[in-house]
Amino acid sequence: MGKDRGREPKIRFFGRIRQSLRAQVSLIVLLSYLLPVLLLGVFTGSLLLRRLEDQTRAAVTSGAEQAWTLTEQNVERTLELARDATYDGELTDTWQKWNDGAIGDAEYMRLCRNYLERKYSREQLISFAACFPVKNPEIFMYPRGGTAYSTAELQDLREAVLAEGETLDTRCRFICVGERMYLVRNLLSLRMERYGMLILEIDSERLFGPVTELQRTWDARAEIHLDAYGDAEADWNASAPGLTDDGREELVYVRLSGGEENALDLRLTMDRREQYKEIYLFRQRLVIMCLLLIPILILIGIYLSKRIVKPITLLSDASRRIEEGELGVTVPLNGGDELGRLGQSFSHMSLRMKELIDRTYKEEIELKNAQILALQSRINPHFINNALEDINWQARIEGSESISSMVTSLSVLLNASMAKQDRRLVTLREEMEVAEAYVFFIQQRFGNDLTIIREISEKAMDGVLPLLTIQPLLENAVEHGIAPAGGGTITLRCGMNDACMRIEIINTGKEAGKEDRERIEAALNGRPTGNHLGLANIVNRLRLIYGEAVSIRVDTDQPGQTSVSIVLPRQIQ
Repeated sequence: MGKDRGREPKIRFFGRIRQSLRAQVSLIVLLSYLLPVLLLGVFTGSLLLRRLEDQTRAAVTSGAEQAWTLTEQNVERTLELARDATYDGELTDTWQKWNDGAIGDAEYMRLCRNYLERKYSREQLISFAACFPVKNPEIFMYPRGGTAYSTAELQDLREAVLAEGETLDTRCRFICVGERMYLVRNLLSLRMERYGMLILEIDSERLFGPVTELQRTWDARAEIHLDAYGDAEADWNASAPGLTDDGREELVYVRLSGGEENALDLRLTMDRREQYKEIYLFRQRLVIMCLLLIPILILIGIYLSKRIVKPITLLSDASRRIEEGELGVTVPLNGGDELGRLGQSFSHMSLRMKELIDRTYKEEIELKNAQILALQSRINPHFINNALEDINWQARIEGSESISSMVTSLSVLLNASMAKQDRRLVTLREEMEVAEAYVFFIQQRFGNDLTIIREISEKAMDGVLPLLTIQPLLENAVEHGIAPAGGGTITLRCGMNDACMRIEIINTGKEAGKEDRERIEAALNGRPTGNHLGLANIVNRLRLIYGEAVSIRVDTDQPGQTSVSIVLPRQIQ
C-alpha cells in the first residue's frame, strides 16, 4: 500500500504533463538545455579538461626539469673550475717553490694572483677568486681590483673557509658566508697533503638563473639547497619527488639529488590557478555560456508558447465552446503560417456553421409561422376543402362550368398555400399550376383588360424553385400595377442554363412613383413598409434558402413598366 501511495503522485504528475501541451513544450525546452549541458559537462570534465590538466602538468614538469638540468650543468661547471686549480698543477708548483724557499712571499703572491686572474676573471659564474696557504693564512691572494671586500669581511671569510677545509679532504663544497655563496676546495700536493685553500665566490643569480627565470615566469616560490647553501632546516625528504597537485591551491615540483656530494635539491611552489588559468578560463567561459543559454531558452519557450501553445489552446477552447453549444466562436489568429491559416479556416468554418444553422432555423420558423397564419386564417382547412369539393360536384351536376373552374382553381391555391405535402421546393411545372390557378381568377376579374404573356422554355419547366414564388409576384404585379391602372399586360419569362434559373415578371400598369420606389427598395432590403409585404416576404424567404447566391432586382426605369427579376442558383448552398 505504501508503494502504491508513493507512485500515485508520480502518476498524477506525468498524467498532467501528457494532458498539457504547455507542460510538454516546457519539458522539451528544459531537456534541450539540460541534455547538452550534461553531455558537454561530462565530455569537458572527464575528457577535455583532464587532458588539458595532463598537458599542463607535463608542461610544468618539463619546464622545471629543464631548469633543474641547466642549473645542474652550471654547478658542474663551477666544480670543474675548482678542480682545475689542483689538476693543472700550476698553483701546486708555485707553492712548492715558495715552500722550498726558491721564491719569496712577494713572488709567490704575484704568481698566484696571475693564475687566479687568468683562470677565473673571464668566467661569468665566478665573481671573485682567492687562495691562501694553510700554514700562513695571512697571505691572502686575489686579483687586484677584483673585490670590494673590507678587511673584516676578508678575515671572516678566511676563518670560515679554514674551518670548512678541515672536513673537505679532496671534495669541493658550496657554503654561504654572510649573504654570499662560495665554492671552497682544499689545495693538495702531489703527496695528497693539504697546503692551501681555494675560494671561488659564485654568482648565485647566474648559477640559478634558469630556476630564477622560471620562478619569475610562473610567479612561483623557489627553494634551492646545494651543500651548505640554502635552507638546511627544510624537510626535503618529506616532499615527494616530481609534480604534486593538491587539487585546491598549489602545484609543487620537487627534484632531489639523493644525498650525493654537491647535491642540488630544488622545490618550486606554484599557484595552481596560475598554472591552470587556461583550464579555469575555459571552465568559466563554459559556465557563462551555459548561463547565457538560459535567457535564450526562456525566449525560445516564450516564442513557442506564443506561436504554438497559445494558438492551439485558443483553438481547443473554441472547439470546447462550440461543443457546449456556443455557435459562431472565432479565434484571433491571423498570421501567415500554418497555425494562422488554421485559425482563419476555423473561424470561417465556425461562422459559416452558425450562418447555416441560423438560416435553417429561421427558415423553419418562417415556414411554421406561415403555416400558423394559414391555420389562423382558416378555421378548418380540411372542412373548407371538403366544402369546395361538394360545391364543385354540385356545379358540374347543374352544368355551371365556370363555377366549377373557379372552385378548382381556388382549391389549387388553397392546397399550395397550406403546403399539404410539406414540400419546400417544387418544379417550375408544379409552380405554374398554382400560378395558372391565380391567373384564372384575375382574368375573371379584369376580363379583356388584362393580357397574360407566357415566355417559358421547356428546359426551365424541370427547374426547381421554392413553392409559392411566382404566384405572389403575379399578385404583387396585379395589386400595384394592373389594378390601379384598370388593366394592362403581364409578361412572365422563365429560362434556365447550367448555372441558374432566371424568372422575370413585367407589368405595364401604373407607373411607379418616388414613394413606390422607396417602398420597393425597403422591401428588397427585408424591411417592408406599407402594402409591399408580399415582395418583402419573397425576398426574405429566398435569401434564407439561397443566401447571397440569389439575385433579386426591381426595375422601374422604363416609363409605364415595372420589372421584377429573380436569378436562382441551381445548387442550394
